Amino acid sequence: MNLMKYVLTAIIAFFAAFGLNRGEDWIEAVAQTTEPSRFPSGIAGLADGQDVPPSGRWLLDARDDEERFRRLQIYAGGTDQQMWQIGYRYEQVYQAIANENWELGTHHWGKLRNVFDVALMKRPNRTPNAEALFLDNNWQLLAAALEAEDADLARQTFLQERQACMSCHVAEGFDFINDTSMFGATAAFPEN
Repeated sequence: MNLMKYVLTAIIAFFAAFGLNRGEDWIEAVAQTTEPSRFPSGIAGLADGQDVPPSGRWLLDARDDEERFRRLQIYAGGTDQQMWQIGYRYEQVYQAIANENWELGTHHWGKLRNVFDVALMKRPNRTPNAEALFLDNNWQLLAAALEAEDADLARQTFLQERQACMSCHVAEGFDFINDTSMFGATAAFPEN
């Protein structure tokens, strides 16, 4: 173990010395641009929504509240950030069940529901499938199994929810999401 610490320390020292010895060349490579600020070409209408040049006050510089809300809506995006968080919490619930960490599983399962509701607020056309396939009765079954600290029931209901997730993806035209490592890794629980 001491040899590993020595090697890691030597590597860190080498890269630190390398960075410091590069001097101004290294600093220039990461210096902020001197080009004038401009709006990104990927978002239409930003220049039309304010009277002053673009600045770090991207929201406050907007001409009026309607434009501010439009920018907030762009910033908040669709459901991609919520689905990313749902995927993270889904994996955490799986691991909590495998480890029989009921408090952690209950925590993430509750947070997952809250995040899902935010996603559905943004994409209300997905609400019927999400609630029917995932959130209504099925969600509560896993919540109850976690609360009861019932390992067999928690594993069974988690796998039912996994299938519900995948069914919802198919129903919404996103079946390609089902072919990911997340769903592959959660297809079964390890034997005790």
